[in-house]
Amino acid sequence: MSKSTGEQMLTQLQIRVLLGLSAVVFSLTGCSSTSDIEYGSDAANDLPDSYEQSEEQAQDEADAYLDQQRSEDFASAGWGCTWDPTMNDNWHDDYVCSNGTSYDRPNLLPGDSFVERWEIDAAAADYETSLNR
Repeated sequence: MSKSTGEQMLTQLQIRVLLGLSAVVFSLTGCSSTSDIEYGSDAANDLPDSYEQSEEQAQDEADAYLDQQRSEDFASAGWGCTWDPTMNDNWHDDYVCSNGTSYDRPNLLPGDSFVERWEIDAAAADYETSLNR
């Protein structure tokens, strides 16, 4: 039982239309976005803690930039150390010291396996004092 040429063409056309419509439906599925959180709702105001941390990081970077600018402005005053993280998972070398022409990145508190920010700040201040003697 073979189909006539007309029936074969109709079947092929139906398959093509079905495939075309399927492609359109699948491609538009990702375009429609809905959200359970409405603007201004309590859920929208509950931002993750990482958002607040990014503000703190931005403030730290701004402080470091200002410290660096001050040290460059007062280069003739001697050595100054500023926090300049290396992003190498080693807190011991996150300070750079400069006198305006020379730079030194000391390895502060090398005996400590974990260094907190206040500890590295104090060690950098001591190192800066020793450079200016």
